[in-house]
Amino acid sequence: MKFWRPHSLRRRLAWRLVLLQTITLSLASALLTILILQLNPGEQIVDSSLAEAVAAAMQRGPNGELILGRNADLDRYRTESPTVWMIVTDDHGHTFEDGPVPAAYSEMAASLNRLWFVDIRDSGGEEDLAAAFHSGDTPIGKLYVLAGGGAFVSTIFAAILVGNIFILPLLLMLIIATVIAIPLIVRKVMRGLDAAEVQARSINFDQHGTRLPLDKVPYEVRGLVTAMNEALTRLDEGYERHRRFLADAAHELKTPIAILQTRVENLDTGPERTRLLTDTARLAAMAEQLLDLQRLAQSQIDFQPIDLVPLAERVVADHAPLAISAGYDISLRAPDPSSWVLGDRGAIERLLANLTQNAVVHGGNQGTIEIEIAGNGVFEVHDSGPGIAPEHREKIFEPFYRIRPLDRGAGLGLNLVREVVRQHGGNISVLPSHLGGVCFRVELPAAVAR
Repeated sequence: MKFWRPHSLRRRLAWRLVLLQTITLSLASALLTILILQLNPGEQIVDSSLAEAVAAAMQRGPNGELILGRNADLDRYRTESPTVWMIVTDDHGHTFEDGPVPAAYSEMAASLNRLWFVDIRDSGGEEDLAAAFHSGDTPIGKLYVLAGGGAFVSTIFAAILVGNIFILPLLLMLIIATVIAIPLIVRKVMRGLDAAEVQARSINFDQHGTRLPLDKVPYEVRGLVTAMNEALTRLDEGYERHRRFLADAAHELKTPIAILQTRVENLDTGPERTRLLTDTARLAAMAEQLLDLQRLAQSQIDFQPIDLVPLAERVVADHAPLAISAGYDISLRAPDPSSWVLGDRGAIERLLANLTQNAVVHGGNQGTIEIEIAGNGVFEVHDSGPGIAPEHREKIFEPFYRIRPLDRGAGLGLNLVREVVRQHGGNISVLPSHLGGVCFRVELPAAVAR
């Protein structure tokens, strides 16, 4: 859940707002208490539970008169304060008094049943006139009770109690509302940023010109998204300059390489001529690979049904002189007369040519190079070389990667192969070969024969 993730904005806002609300309400409670104390300094009030305890202890005599029974709460109050007094009346005119009732209240007995709420506090004098009033139904009928002389509560305690009664529930409700509402509010506000995040995750090396959307992005992070878009623009410009340089360099190399190859072919037959032909062929292949990589990055593949068998025959025929002069036997094995795949003819031909050239360069200059058209969109290139260790089988497809630092080749051919396979929605794997070397197995989408 995003709320509990480290450095979550939702969680930070929630707990900081809760802290702010707690501090604010605590200060409000303190100010309310101070205000009450300023208005009523040093006063005491009678706890209303005293009048309630008196009402609960009242009983009826034989003639219906009111008499005082025993009550644990009342006994405790009278033990704590012997000066407890009380006046009790009912709706039938019965009256009961007990204790040192202040003279000011002696004549109020007949009027108690007319009262609804009473709050009496004493500001100082010979008699303590502070009293609590209670009216309510009891087992012996409705009673009206005025009591005082004990169960005193300080104004400070009462203020704090009243403040907490109002403040604590309000604080609890605000905390619950904050914890629930903040994630919802932040989620709604951050929808624009979430959309930018989704767009950013979809950006890859081949996807140029993509920018993060600014719609509904909060103003506070708009600058970050804008800076990211500017960085993507600079990267696109740099990539375009790099692409043009490689394409221009590859074009410039083709002419001198072709001249060099013609001059080497005119040399007398011998081992030195063979090595020079292999090296110039590798240079020509490198220049062509650079151009192929640029074409793959810029153009759309023209998908159409292609028969792999005649295409493989042409690749074997083109590479047979080079392979034979390098010390290999080269063969094509195709159990079926045709094998159709869906793809771009030129790209697949370059793919097969690069795998064949890779076998010529790294096969150890002996043994057999075999191209097998297995059918159902699958073909394999085998050699009799030293093979490839399992820890290198994924890395060899990276640009400019070499198993041995002084190995021949630029490391572009297999990278080009993987790019072609990827753009065709296929798969390439490196396996041990039955010839003792390595097998490159390519799986492409099969097509229906024309």
